[in-house]
Amino acid sequence: MEATFRSAVLGQPEIASMVLAFQGGVYEDVRRAMSACNELVEFDAARGSYECDVSFGSAFAPNVSWPRDCHIFGFDTYALRRRQRDARLPLHLAIALGFVPLTKRLLRCRPDLGSEDAIVLAFVMDRLEICAYFLEQRAHVPEVYQRGIRRRTLGSVWYELFSCYLRRTLGRQDATVLVLLQRFGLRPEDFDEYDRRRAMRCATLANATVVLDLFPWFGYPCIMIDLAAQGFLPLVQSLHERGVACSTSAMDDAATYGHLDVVVFLHVNRTEGCTVFALDGAAANGHLDVVRFLHSNRREGCTVKAMDEAAANGHLEVVQFLHFNRTEGCTYKALDGAITKGHLDVVRFLIEQCIVAASFNSLSNAAANGHLAIVEYLHTLNSAGCLVAAIDNAALYGHFSVVKYLVAHCTEGSSGAVDCALDFGHLRVAEYFVSRGYPSPTSSQVLWDQATFQTSNMVDVLRFFLDNGGSWSATWMARASALNNVPLVAYLHAHPNTRCGPDVLESAIQNKAWGVVHFLAAHCTADVSLDALKQVLRGGHLEDVAHILQRQPQLRHDELLVVASSSHNTEAMRFLLAAKIGKPRKCLVEMAGRRQFVTESKFLLPYCMDATNHLDNIRFLLDLLALPDRRRATILQLITKELQEQGRMASRSLQLAPSVTARASTLRNAGGVVDWALALVICHLWAADGTTTLEQLEKKAALVQDAELQTQLRVLLASKRKRTGRKS
Repeated sequence: MEATFRSAVLGQPEIASMVLAFQGGVYEDVRRAMSACNELVEFDAARGSYECDVSFGSAFAPNVSWPRDCHIFGFDTYALRRRQRDARLPLHLAIALGFVPLTKRLLRCRPDLGSEDAIVLAFVMDRLEICAYFLEQRAHVPEVYQRGIRRRTLGSVWYELFSCYLRRTLGRQDATVLVLLQRFGLRPEDFDEYDRRRAMRCATLANATVVLDLFPWFGYPCIMIDLAAQGFLPLVQSLHERGVACSTSAMDDAATYGHLDVVVFLHVNRTEGCTVFALDGAAANGHLDVVRFLHSNRREGCTVKAMDEAAANGHLEVVQFLHFNRTEGCTYKALDGAITKGHLDVVRFLIEQCIVAASFNSLSNAAANGHLAIVEYLHTLNSAGCLVAAIDNAALYGHFSVVKYLVAHCTEGSSGAVDCALDFGHLRVAEYFVSRGYPSPTSSQVLWDQATFQTSNMVDVLRFFLDNGGSWSATWMARASALNNVPLVAYLHAHPNTRCGPDVLESAIQNKAWGVVHFLAAHCTADVSLDALKQVLRGGHLEDVAHILQRQPQLRHDELLVVASSSHNTEAMRFLLAAKIGKPRKCLVEMAGRRQFVTESKFLLPYCMDATNHLDNIRFLLDLLALPDRRRATILQLITKELQEQGRMASRSLQLAPSVTARASTLRNAGGVVDWALALVICHLWAADGTTTLEQLEKKAALVQDAELQTQLRVLLASKRKRTGRKS
């Protein structure tokens, strides 16, 4: 019969799906995901943040790649409510991480979790398959229509949708998302003019056309200007036919970005015209065809900016056209810009044809930017500024070929040339200068560039500096340490002038320069503070922690175990506990019952159990259960198995009172381990511990959940009080 059922039903998916559709319960992956969110994620209402246990990812969706940055996240990250724990967390996590089958099953089992927020989250995370699925389900799952939070605060998914997502969407090469957004039902009030402008400025022509077709309300007062700037002639024509207004900015922007066809259309069909910005912008960007058209057909003209910026950007043909056909001319900025950016052909034209004189800084600017050909040309003019300043600038930026040329043709010396080269770590340039007799700096106050100080090349630079008479600086070690330059730190540490004080290692720790921390922990004998050691521990650098503790045993502080536990670092916890550092019970009291510390609590529990004093173990476990502001179910999951084992061991020498034995044993066999353990402790303390007051025992009896057993224990305590006259 079983074989027949398997082949006739389970072997045929179509039949099996119909049969199993009437089965109750939830899917295994749904149950697992819901349970993980319920058991392993804590919500902090004050901060509106969720914190997960380290096991959460594998518990929520095993065998799936899980991002590392999901340990702590804000409510806005996954479109959740701020002031309360949001039951939609499992569904929204599945959506955000792209778990398509799980998302579908969650919605099928828990349609009440659906809302607009889920769809918006799917859009923003680019989960388009999930978007399409939710939109299809609207016909069958009315909950999906539930209005979302629609909060436009920075960081929320709604803000992302309004301010960023549509902009990205319009820049895509297809309109699939736009069609989905129409089905979703974007509303005019969702987007202000700023949102629409930003989105439209990123659009392709195809998507701009589609968005205006799907959402007629998407227009805004200056839309024609933006479309003209992007060269979308068909849309400009369409808006013109509808009588949409614009301004001179339309032609100005179309000209600036080189859209001649739009410029011509606006010139022929519109009356707004343009301003001097049109010709200035076209010239600056090298659009010669537009420049010619505007020059021949418009009368607004241009300013000196046209030739200045065309020259600076290297547009020789435009510069020539403006020079020979217009009268505005240019300023010194034209030549300086061309020199700075290395446009030799433009430089020659301006000097030789336009009779523009080079400024005092021209040669220096060309040298600073490494334009050797321009340096050579300007030098032949003998009127391009100071060679000494040019040499210094070429040295500062490491342009060796320029340095060699200038040194060969300069009769003046530069006292700061080597200093400039060393400041940015240009060792080859510095060596060349010294070989030519230039003085090397001797002061330790050389302004070493920070980026240079981070490179391994700095070792050779410093060695050269010291070998040529430079003086030692005590600040180098701390600076190299803070910048995590391990080769430089090793070099400095080996130097006899180095003093490796506590400030050096602490600076490296504060700056998370872990490479240097590792080196110094092994080689530097300076002490560090407990706070610094905690930071190393939080970073998970156990080898460095071991070196520091070996050198400073006085830092074997109990707080280290708390730091390791709160950092979710079980390897560090194992290391510390093996070294007998920390108080496991005190640490567990801080962690137990908090869902983000389930793994750490399980790890600590065995270290909290005394090998022989089982009664004390039971009392400790029961005290955990009584902790205020903790989740009882989480603590029960932690202690139940251990409580049963400790109770079994303790019951070899401890006995329940005869009046409660039957009920307590029944509860134990039925899984009521906590009530049974409470009864065991209460009976023992009453019979054998004269220091325990009746009030204390009654408080413990009040913790019993089973009403019958609680009544039996109260009767027991009351009868004892009458017989012995024991005081509260």
